[in-house]
This record gives sequence, C-alpha cells and structure tokens, in this order.
Amino acid sequence: MQIRNILMAMLCMSLSLSVQGQTDSSTTKTIFSKPKKPINFTKLELVYQKETVKTTGASYSGAGFRLAGANPGLPGYQSPTYSNVNAPYIRVNGGELRRLDKRANMLRPYYTKAPLANEQLTLMNQQRRRGAVQGWTLVGIGTVATAVGLYSAVTKSDDEDSKYSASLLQTIAKVLPGLAVAYAGFALNRYHTAKAKKHLEQSLEIYNKQYYKPIKADSTVNRAGNTDSTVLKSLAPEN
Repeated sequence: MQIRNILMAMLCMSLSLSVQGQTDSSTTKTIFSKPKKPINFTKLELVYQKETVKTTGASYSGAGFRLAGANPGLPGYQSPTYSNVNAPYIRVNGGELRRLDKRANMLRPYYTKAPLANEQLTLMNQQRRRGAVQGWTLVGIGTVATAVGLYSAVTKSDDEDSKYSASLLQTIAKVLPGLAVAYAGFALNRYHTAKAKKHLEQSLEIYNKQYYKPIKADSTVNRAGNTDSTVLKSLAPEN
C-alpha cells in the first residue's frame, strides 16, 4: 500500500513538471513576422505642362557698359527671346496642380514613410548639381577659349601686315577647340538633367506602387442604397 502511494506521488509530480514545461515553452515562443511597409493614403501625380520662358536681352550704354534689363533706346539692345519648356507639376489627391520646385522639397513631407522614393529625390539633386558644376564649368572654359582664340587670330593679322586678313581656316583652327569644349559642357549638362528627370519620375512611381494605398469606399452605404431602391420598386403600383 505504501509503495502504491509512492508511485502515485511520483506520477503526479512528473505530470505537473511536464505541464509546467509546456507552459514555459509556449510563453517564451516568439513569432517573427515580416515588417509591413508603412501605408500612405495620399495620391501623388506628376504632370508636365508647357510653359513659355522669356529671356530678356542685355542693353549697353554708349561707353560699352552693360546695363540691367533691356532698353530699346540703348545701343546693343537685344530683343527678348521665348522658348517652350515642360515644367513639372504635382497633383495631390486629384486636386489642383502645384508647381514643383527645383529640388522637389514639396515632396519630402509625403515621403517621410517612403524611404525608397525619398532616396530617388536625393539622387535627382545629385545629378542636378553635377550638371551645374561640370557642365556649366566646361561651357565657361570653352567660351573663354573661343574668345581668346578669336582675339589672337585678329591681332596676329594686324601685327604682321595691316593688309593681311586671317584666313578662314586659321580662324577656325583657333576657335574650334573652345567651341568643342563649350558644346561638351552643354551636352554634359543636358545628360545630367535627363538623369535627374528620370530619378524624379522613378520616385513618384515607387511611391504610388509600393507605399500608396487608396482608401476603400464604404460598401455599407451602397448596400443600403440598393436595399432602399429595391423596397421602393416593390411598393410601386403595377400598371
């Protein structure tokens, strides 16, 4: 009888220990889930609209000093020129179009929960800076080199012989390197500008595909409206 009691006590202890072990393992078990991307309910659209840009020519006084603005009454007047450009605009939630600034800073508040889209804006600004620094620097160097080459061709003809005029080939040989450098700078600026535009478009595409989620319409309102229309049709008298 005593042996039976001892065995029963040992059995009860083993059962309690096994239950406690299962409880501990269930409490310490951690479920790892893939983090969800933050959701934005603001829809952004990039729209290009043509704008006419006016470039005002410079005016010079009789002494050759450049004056601000353009005055047709002064010597050296150049009439303003007009060119059409595609300007970027942003439409927020189908609202009115808003002009996008050069650095696209107006998009930053919407990209606080969209790091990949925000990264594209950073790359866009990098390309713009490279185009401005590298491209326009070469344009300036090429312009100066062209002016120096043209000046040297003219002064050489005056020094050697007053009746001598520089040949066309000699003038081209002195001017062409500067023009080539200036053109290379202009092309480099256009290249970086195109890449910056591409990054801007990619930022909007990434935002709308990965981070934007449209708000679902309330289906209960539609169901209620359909129910009311069904009831009204049933109560209508038949002809």
